[in-house]
Amino acid sequence: MVRPAPRVVDKESLAREGADWLARALGDAVAGGRRASLALSGGSTPGPVYRELAKREVPWTKVDFYFVDERFVPPDHPESNYLLAEESLFKPLGIHADQVFRMQGERADRDEAASDYARLLPSVLDVVVLGMGEDGHTASLFPGNSALEEKERRVLAVVGPKPPPWRMTLTLPVLQSARKVLGLVSGAGKRDMVRRVLAGEDLPAARVTQAHWMMDQAAAGREP
Repeated sequence: MVRPAPRVVDKESLAREGADWLARALGDAVAGGRRASLALSGGSTPGPVYRELAKREVPWTKVDFYFVDERFVPPDHPESNYLLAEESLFKPLGIHADQVFRMQGERADRDEAASDYARLLPSVLDVVVLGMGEDGHTASLFPGNSALEEKERRVLAVVGPKPPPWRMTLTLPVLQSARKVLGLVSGAGKRDMVRRVLAGEDLPAARVTQAHWMMDQAAAGREP
């Protein structure tokens, strides 16, 4: 598969262009009257994109929302990816609770929570939002973690390198089968990792080969 060329924009345009890309992808997904699935990631880069996306004309009543990963924290915790999506997207749009399928990070039995979430997922996700860490991780799939080799299970409980350590994540088979994937990256701190991922080095983010990466000039190593 030919890896899509990355899109490099200035920092001020990243949220707008990311929102435009997602709005187009969702519009295509609901064509013909079908429902669409959108899987969200957390982090400082997607947040502004979600706030901008909430301003777009999308048939939102036909979109179901899922999550790429989540920390094992309550949904109102500051580290919760759900809380970010709720404040930046669900509340501004008035999304009905029945459209949101969140990962239940407050549950004590982490493996059971992951198994239950796997049963909620559609067979194929229409649109997925990913980020990229300075270590090359995406979702909560970290370099060297055995979760990268999972072939059967669609959702796993994993331990990350930063607190709070326990997380729930979609696995690579789910991400690799998604119809459209937008990867978002910003900041000079990720410049080296962006170069390595786009070169095809065997890092978690590089394994989602159909991802369309969109980044600011700092992450791409280009001077404004």
